[in-house]
Amino acid sequence: MHRLLLATLAMALAPSALAQDAHAWAESQNLEATEVKPFQDLEIAVAHVKGATDPKAMEERLVVLKNGKPLWQSSPKETEPGSRWTIHSIGKDLDGDGQPDMHASSFSGGARDPCCTTHLVVKLKPQVKRLAAYSAGNVAGGEFVEIPGRKAPVMISADDSSAHAFAPYANSYFPLLVLEVGPRGRMQFAKDLMQTRLPGMPPPVCAVTQLTANPWLRERCGEYTGVRRMERTKQIQSRLAGIKQGRSADKLKWEDYFENGVLASVSAEMNRHTYTGHGNAAFNWLETVWPGNDAVKVKFVQTLRQTQAKSAFAEDLKALASNGG
Repeated sequence: MHRLLLATLAMALAPSALAQDAHAWAESQNLEATEVKPFQDLEIAVAHVKGATDPKAMEERLVVLKNGKPLWQSSPKETEPGSRWTIHSIGKDLDGDGQPDMHASSFSGGARDPCCTTHLVVKLKPQVKRLAAYSAGNVAGGEFVEIPGRKAPVMISADDSSAHAFAPYANSYFPLLVLEVGPRGRMQFAKDLMQTRLPGMPPPVCAVTQLTANPWLRERCGEYTGVRRMERTKQIQSRLAGIKQGRSADKLKWEDYFENGVLASVSAEMNRHTYTGHGNAAFNWLETVWPGNDAVKVKFVQTLRQTQAKSAFAEDLKALASNGG
């Protein structure tokens, strides 16, 4: 009887005793798991090549395992060489379908290099699979925030596609983005929080108290107040007049406008219109402050369109404009 009891107990304990965990799997692959977080019957691990110290040689990866067997791994094709992973949340419903997801990001830069960040959303149940990826470039941060009454949370971010185009990086203007998990493997505009009824109005996100507690977003929303808009327009007109004073149009160069900071100011104002669905209004405004078609203005318009076209959200901007003005 005693032997039978021991045998029964041994059989009951055998599966858990023999089950491989994330650390054991990593060891079998010559990897080292530096972070392991459990979720229900899963483990989410960050692992890298064992003994490696150089970021590129480490080949750090994000892995979702069950009983020590990987169900999904991040792909090197999705991240820059030498990227390091951070797990932001596990178990939250990020796409609004009622099932748990994971949000993680990779960063390939260092203390002196702000680039590059990639956000990744992975579904954990009922099947592990990638939901969306977002290459944020120079824009760091980016957490999902839940809004009462809204089915899916959103991420507050900024578009860096125009970095260096109209001003040095530190003085470049990055338009506000409000993003949600889309159905086609990418993050997309949360149109209900970005699109305005009329040009110059603050986007609807500015009315969400839970979000405007963020100082950066609060500053962005403040840019849409009537007084500040009029002050900016007067300053831009004054700068433009100062550049042209005493010089013929054929003597003016791009550098004159770039170094003066007026290109950055004009592009910022136009993007405030475009990223709330009113690109046409942006060009109407441009004609009031910068009439005519001198060579620098033509180049400015071409460059602005190019930066918007290379944005990861170019198709979202078109969709926003089709319902805006």
